[in-house]
Amino acid sequence: MRRHHLSEPVLDALNSVTEDEEAVGFLLDAESSRRLLLLRAIRDAAADADDVRRAWPLLEAAERADPAVFRTVLLDPQVGVWAASLLRRLSRPDPAATADEPPLRVELGFLGQLAAAVFIAAGVDFRARVPVRDGRVFLPGLGRATVGGESWGTAEVWGQDGTIRVAAAHVTVTLPDDTENDVPGWEGQRRLRAEHAGMRLTLTLDDLGPYAPVPALAVPGRLSSAQFASWQNWFARLWPVLVNDHVVSARALATGLRSVVPLPRGERLRARAASSSDAFGCLLLSEPDEDEDVLPAQLGAAVVHEFRHTLLNGLIFLMPLFEDCDELFYAPWRDDPRPLGGLVHGAYAFSGVARYWRTRGAEGLAGFEYALWRSAVRGVLGTLREHPTLTPPGHALVDSLDEQTTGWHAEPVGVREQRLAHLATVHHRATWRAHHLQVPTAHAEELAEAWSARQQRGHAVTRHPEPALRADPQACRLDTLALLARLSLVAPGEFDALRAAEDPARTVPGVVPADLALVDGDATTAVKLYGEELSGPGARPAAWAGLGLALTECGERAAGNALTRHPELALAIGHVLPTPPDPVLLAHWLAQ
Repeated sequence: MRRHHLSEPVLDALNSVTEDEEAVGFLLDAESSRRLLLLRAIRDAAADADDVRRAWPLLEAAERADPAVFRTVLLDPQVGVWAASLLRRLSRPDPAATADEPPLRVELGFLGQLAAAVFIAAGVDFRARVPVRDGRVFLPGLGRATVGGESWGTAEVWGQDGTIRVAAAHVTVTLPDDTENDVPGWEGQRRLRAEHAGMRLTLTLDDLGPYAPVPALAVPGRLSSAQFASWQNWFARLWPVLVNDHVVSARALATGLRSVVPLPRGERLRARAASSSDAFGCLLLSEPDEDEDVLPAQLGAAVVHEFRHTLLNGLIFLMPLFEDCDELFYAPWRDDPRPLGGLVHGAYAFSGVARYWRTRGAEGLAGFEYALWRSAVRGVLGTLREHPTLTPPGHALVDSLDEQTTGWHAEPVGVREQRLAHLATVHHRATWRAHHLQVPTAHAEELAEAWSARQQRGHAVTRHPEPALRADPQACRLDTLALLARLSLVAPGEFDALRAAEDPARTVPGVVPADLALVDGDATTAVKLYGEELSGPGARPAAWAGLGLALTECGERAAGNALTRHPELALAIGHVLPTPPDPVLLAHWLAQ
């Protein structure tokens, strides 16, 4: 371990909308040192534990045997998640196992698994005692042996003359020469490989690791050979796109990516992706939609997006970018209100996503995504620019992103693409306001009374208190118009079939006919359909946002703006009145 100096060129490279190979290498060095500190902290916190006393000398011997291999295994994302979660557990007043945790000795015994993995990869003879988790022994970067026996038993792992065995109870598993291969009792950790124009990408497809980088996301477990082949095919198609059109990013990705955790396919055009601050270089990705023309580019955007979160996490470990802040904010990429750190992360990730799509053209999906995300980044940077809880490095990051993205907003994209991006942007923000901003009850009653008396709003209501932020857990799928915009661009036949369907929500959750009419440019029909929904019981908050956009496209700009800028007022009035108001008349009244 050594000291790390964040030089000005590296910091400039990190404060950029583009990924940089040298900066990634620096962060990897720093992450290696951080992992060593985590190991030392674990040893210090549990120095008296038998598993630590037994495994620590093995770990030291493993590092001496082959420092390069030791570093590679140390940087495995599974090791990072294990070390960080274990240290948090050891920091509790009582680290004993809760109902959903393995015994503490099993977690401490992972030190032996780590040492064994290094010895095996280095080709050095050894013998180690390791814990068994649910009848299995996981060796980071190598694979998993099934030995049965007790759920939390003990196994022996040893290597002699190039032969590796794992044994427990009456079961002995012999590893194959190529540990990526499967043999009875052994599941190998498989690698995704791609090569183009002399540039190679190699990363682990992690469907075996016992530590979930993001516990809230359920992973599918071991993939079949056919499923693995699909992932291999997707990355083989992705890599030429990155190398040919985003070569600087490709070099950085080849340096820093370590693993992909596969997630099940989600809803149509609602792919899921995530990353973890504890798992540098690990991406969680759902199976992509197989739209042949755009799949490689869409997957590339997801990879760049999550990798930028990894880079920012690495930077934050070295220097704080913001102080604690209790405020919650609007984020154009989320359904829920987000803390300040979430805004910083989003601005950083999506500035890279916008730059990625900018490179890919001004029309079609690329033009829409570029227009959508440059607008999102601009709005969030405006929120962050003068926020007092940003540290000086945080302000420098925001200023740098702002400077690099300012000129983007004058760049033309296709007329259709810009319209769709505008609809998606305005609809998301307005729907978010309708869900999460609560008008004070007294003000809502005053407005409802004035409306019922058909008084001029400006004369009858003089107070305009700010609504309170109250997070609505029912807010979901606020990206409906963005999803429909993408569908209309990449699969127009599907979009037309959806528009003709009596109940489109059976095919695409969250979609109603009015949304489809609005995206399709039939604003008159959209006004009628939104109006019918809002005139009956159980109307969605999103319907006020949709009606506002439809009215605007029909030329009733003032009424439309009243609903898209402050839909929470219309929603509050509707809640107070005994029967739903005429939504179009209410929109015009609110515009007075």
